[in-house]
Amino acid sequence: MKIVVAGNYGAGNLGDELILEGIMKTLREVKPSAEITILSADPAKAKDKFEVRSLYKFPAGIRSFFKYLFNGNLRKTKQAVKECDFFILGGGGLFDTTSFKAILIWGIQSMAANFYKRPVIMYGQNISKLKSIVARKIVKHLFKKAAFIAVRDENSKEIVKDMMKGKKVYMMPDLIFKISPNHKHAKENKLLICLRENPNKKISKKAKGEFLNKIAEFTNKFLEKNKEFKVEFIPFEKRKDEQLNANLLEKIIAKDRVKIHPYTENKLDIERIFSEAKIVLGMRLHSTLMAINTATPFIAINYNPKVKNILSTLNLSEYLMEPGDITPENLLTLCEDILKNSEKIEENLKKIGKDQVGKFLDIELGLKKLLD
Repeated sequence: MKIVVAGNYGAGNLGDELILEGIMKTLREVKPSAEITILSADPAKAKDKFEVRSLYKFPAGIRSFFKYLFNGNLRKTKQAVKECDFFILGGGGLFDTTSFKAILIWGIQSMAANFYKRPVIMYGQNISKLKSIVARKIVKHLFKKAAFIAVRDENSKEIVKDMMKGKKVYMMPDLIFKISPNHKHAKENKLLICLRENPNKKISKKAKGEFLNKIAEFTNKFLEKNKEFKVEFIPFEKRKDEQLNANLLEKIIAKDRVKIHPYTENKLDIERIFSEAKIVLGMRLHSTLMAINTATPFIAINYNPKVKNILSTLNLSEYLMEPGDITPENLLTLCEDILKNSEKIEENLKKIGKDQVGKFLDIELGLKKLLD
């Protein structure tokens, strides 16, 4: 059996790479004999990491179309999709976006499989209510055509079921929970911070700068009040988050107590960094999910509805803060409360992580039945 997996892989985003790792683990458990091809922005990296065939995903722009056309990449990708038995469009907020361009990029991947009459599996995604009528029609068409649908939060499930009455829709955990957590590392006096720039185009550059100043002020106050603690910054997206962390470091007074980690996709390194932290301040969704997976207490910043929806599904909304409510004082208060109750919170997160692993069973039985 030949399976093609497509998604936002190879683009220097750790969250998407963790999703791909979860998909590959799933396929190797459900269909170990499958011949897998990954469509990626960086095929060489995917091939080296998973030891499978990897090709470029379908181009979504005129420039990339002609580039791929003349170098033969487009032909190879078309052939792989044409010959596959199943096409998986895998994971994340591919259709949970205000960007019509993003809808188009992922719509093209799925529509190519539809064109060659290949069964499409929508796996581990979340969807928001799209304002654009054209975007809604594209997404509805793609999901209506899908042979199997599994979304990762209750809100997405209701949206898809509302779009297509009577269609079977699974609700599954995020694929990060397919990656076995490691709780062997002892907690140290570390605050781990994972930020991203808010992608909302309605937010001014000035407002984004003010937000960064609030985080810096909070960090300075936290270090001043907690002399035994250190702060570490970790990027989940190459270049963008790294630059953001560098800008933030300039505003920190006690620089000798701050460490900035380089971008890495090494799962063991990421797990260790999170497992050793006493608390995480996460704006990236998968930084929050990695905190849960390693039983590390956290504060999540709700920059996108998917963050709120997933934490609501996990009954962890009490640790969520809206960007408008962020002040150094509010962060400090919540931080202190979490640290006082850290042992109880850690035990709850371990239980939630274990429950999430168990919830894969029903979805994977349905997937196995389809693939068989």
